[in-house]
Formats: sequence, C-alpha cells, structure tokens
Amino acid sequence: MPTTMHRLLLPLIVGMACVCPAVAASQSWKRALPMPQASQEAVTAANAVINQSGSEECLRGKLSNAIVRLSNSCDVSGHSSTACELASELAGQDSELSMGEMLTTSEILLDLLSEPESSL
Repeated sequence: MPTTMHRLLLPLIVGMACVCPAVAASQSWKRALPMPQASQEAVTAANAVINQSGSEECLRGKLSNAIVRLSNSCDVSGHSSTACELASELAGQDSELSMGEMLTTSEILLDLLSEPESSL
C-alpha cells in the first residue's frame, strides 16, 4: 500500500522520466568536437570523396557526418568563417548531395580548411 510520500512523488518521477530524455536530447548538440578535430574529420572525409575511397553511399555518409560535426563545432565555439558558413548551410539541407556535388563540396572544403588558422 503506497504511503502519502509515494503518492506525491510518483507523478513527479513519471513526469521527470518523460521530460529528461527530451531535455538531454536537445542538449546533445552541445557535445561538439573541438574545432581542430572537426576540421580534420572534414578534411579526411573530403579526401576520401576526392579519392573515391569507398562506395558512393559510404562517402556520402562520411562527408555528411563530418559537415554536421564541423557545423556543430563552429556553433559551439563561436567560430565564424566561410568554412563554418558552408558547413552550416549544408548541414541544414534536406536533400542528399550527388557525387558531383560531393566532389565540388570536398574541393571547396579542402581549400577553405587549408587557410591559416586565423581565418577559420
């Protein structure tokens, strides 16, 4: 038989169980990689696309993930650059990039990310 304390706490606990995962999920984007690591992942993915080191679908996933991580890192760190703007724009797209678009994007990313640190 539940005590008065149990009757009072049960709705609170159930309510927290429903709210906490959503709050945690909404905060997960803040766990971004440090900019140097996110930039290196983007360079690695871009080189993989240019060298066609895998299937088109694998390369698309690798590049897309790297772009999202770079965009998140830019947002969290407060960086503002052409590479960050491109990553944010691409990360917000709903459509998939074609292989030609992935190649062009990869070349542009490599150019932007090879600029001196001050321009990142």
